[in-house]
Amino acid sequence: MLKKIKGEIPNILTLFNLFFGSISIIFLFSENFIHYNICILISIIFDYLDGFTSRIMKKKSNIGRELDSLADMVSFGLTPSISMFLILKKSNIPFIGFFSFLISIFSAYRLAKFNINKKKIGLTTTINALFFSSLSVILQKSKLNEYLILFLIFCSCYLLISEINMLSMNFNGYTWKNNKKRYIFLLISIFLLLTLHTVAIPCIIILYITISIYYKIMKNSYLKK
Repeated sequence: MLKKIKGEIPNILTLFNLFFGSISIIFLFSENFIHYNICILISIIFDYLDGFTSRIMKKKSNIGRELDSLADMVSFGLTPSISMFLILKKSNIPFIGFFSFLISIFSAYRLAKFNINKKKIGLTTTINALFFSSLSVILQKSKLNEYLILFLIFCSCYLLISEINMLSMNFNGYTWKNNKKRYIFLLISIFLLLTLHTVAIPCIIILYITISIYYKIMKNSYLKK
């Protein structure tokens, strides 16, 4: 019995991810974006822990894979759509808020695509959700720019299903030569966090995407030579 419970630990952690993702929706309905962000951060932690625990315990299963996708769809697919819908509903443009649910659609497609081919390409739903959750706090206190938000939504949808290899944060040793782009990214990120605080999070994610795209272009240029 104890062995069976131990084997279910990764799935239990996944369900905690789903739990806090569901709770975050309640906070969204009351437009409490701060508590929504806290719940999303906790969901991200549990999402990391379930994968980490699964690898350590070597307990990968079909039900675990399906649970992970379902939990991610709620926590990192549905919640950013709702957050942007609540921001866009303040606009005078009719039905513009419904465009926010493109995030859910493309997140679902990405998760299904990943379950089939296992390729770690494109923007992850986790990072995408973190971007929009932090953005919701900023936009709540800022003047609404519907077209900028729509642009960001369309860009995120493309990046979710793109073939871009995003920058890996797995260090190859600790030397500058082998980890130059990672150290540059971390140094700029720390500077942004110290100077911009909450605003830094979406800026860091945009930086992360920009560096990834830059190195993809550089790699393609090198291969063509």
